[in-house]
Amino acid sequence: MRAFELTFEHRWIYVFELVQNALDAGAQSIAFRLSDDGDTLTFQHDGQKPIDEEDVKGLSKIFRSTKGAASVGFMGIGFKSVFGRFREARVSGWGWRFNYKMARVVGEEYGDVQTDPLGAVLPVWDDGIAEPEAGFTTRFEFCERVDPATNLQSDLTRLLSNADLTLLAVLAASNLERIDVDGRVWKLSAGDRVVDGSMTATARSDAEERRWQLFPVEFEPSRAATRRFLEYRKIQPAEEESEQVYAAAARPRRVLGMLPLDDRGIPAPPQRGLIYATLPTEVTLPLGIHVNADWLLNISRSGLVEIEDNQWQREIMDRVADVLASVIGWAACTFSEPDAAKEAFAVLASPSPEAVGLEAILAEDRWLYRLRDLLEDASVIPVWTEESADLGFAKPRETLVPPVPFAEAFEDLPTLRPAALLRGPVLVHPVLGEGGCELLDRAGLLAAMSSSDLERAWANGLESWWRELEGEESTRRDLLFHVWGVVSKLTSDSAWPTTNLPCIRTAGGVWRSADESVKPAGSWSLSFRARTAA
Repeated sequence: MRAFELTFEHRWIYVFELVQNALDAGAQSIAFRLSDDGDTLTFQHDGQKPIDEEDVKGLSKIFRSTKGAASVGFMGIGFKSVFGRFREARVSGWGWRFNYKMARVVGEEYGDVQTDPLGAVLPVWDDGIAEPEAGFTTRFEFCERVDPATNLQSDLTRLLSNADLTLLAVLAASNLERIDVDGRVWKLSAGDRVVDGSMTATARSDAEERRWQLFPVEFEPSRAATRRFLEYRKIQPAEEESEQVYAAAARPRRVLGMLPLDDRGIPAPPQRGLIYATLPTEVTLPLGIHVNADWLLNISRSGLVEIEDNQWQREIMDRVADVLASVIGWAACTFSEPDAAKEAFAVLASPSPEAVGLEAILAEDRWLYRLRDLLEDASVIPVWTEESADLGFAKPRETLVPPVPFAEAFEDLPTLRPAALLRGPVLVHPVLGEGGCELLDRAGLLAAMSSSDLERAWANGLESWWRELEGEESTRRDLLFHVWGVVSKLTSDSAWPTTNLPCIRTAGGVWRSADESVKPAGSWSLSFRARTAA
């Protein structure tokens, strides 16, 4: 009985467990209320699943859950987390009124206060317990703090802190419509899916509004994954229940990506995305998006188990690639303004070579190839195009990835008309970002231009580019000098040994390479050196 006292690493985890149980009951509204003296916490919800005998057994058992294979939590062990904070729990609703109470034992010698945990698993009927308030079906009341100095308000702050309100997005996607945390009320909604499959979740209070773009991916777990799920959850159904239990275990599951948005609807990705199993864990990913799924959790609910060798966990992780592909597709369809698109693509990051756990899976060829297969035929790479001054998007195999000197020049001087100069859609490196470029390169989606690629692109000179340049003749000449400066950097690099690039315009309008050109003496070469240096 005392084992559960060592189970929960964080004493405040019970507030999240109560929310999980409410969602499992189909609740659309939940409320926490703290008494004026700060000693009693009441939790109510409007779930339409009645409390039955099996539920009472589930609340009472230790290390055994009657929740079955359809849910993601551990009702028996999860409910026990409340006894890390309270000595008494009162339950009412659906005709039930009972309590659990742990006795206090005071030591004779030192007056030390101990608790007898037996009461945490022995429900006692109590007609004096209050019924749920109007609008709610189920009520939990917790009192007699184990440590009178405990600040229960801080536990509620853990549930919804101003630093991270992502739980509201998870709850909105779980069909919760209202959450009241000691008077701080949030109204939640998740809109219908748009063409790309994503949807917007909104949380509104009297003081503010928060938004997220949600990216749901549904999948059916394999037989091997379902077997690991049943084994880890220790689910051994009776013969008459096996069909129902196995169907519940193998039911379609959902992986949900959650991208925070600012008040303009522009992505505001986190530095590292949090992993949720409805409730937050302490596990993160280098990606700028939070991920919610039916992960298998350790017993303290703070981390994941058997990450590398558990088929259930790996199949969820596979779908993170699908989520990421959905985010990139949404960004390409939504943002044509470079600054906004840059924020969206900031969700991409390359895993660390020293990574372990979930992040190590991101570095595996198997996972990267899945991402490649999802994106290789999609127009999702931000590019400069000849058709428009706005940002465009191209398929990876169509995208020209310029060498660094050209990329730097295009970033500083977009009037160089990159797509016209290199004869095709050119990667906008600042929009995709370092993390995005590295990740997609590791996935085999980006290939840098070679010297022979540039020779082929300029085989007939630069006359079409020259004519498309805007401005006076002097402006175009200045841009040409910039191109020469880039070529000079390239040809001084051993990786670009060729000088056979016809980028010099003769007096007769013919384009020649440096080796073929006859240079005027004196001031021309001085002017070239001065301009390229500038």
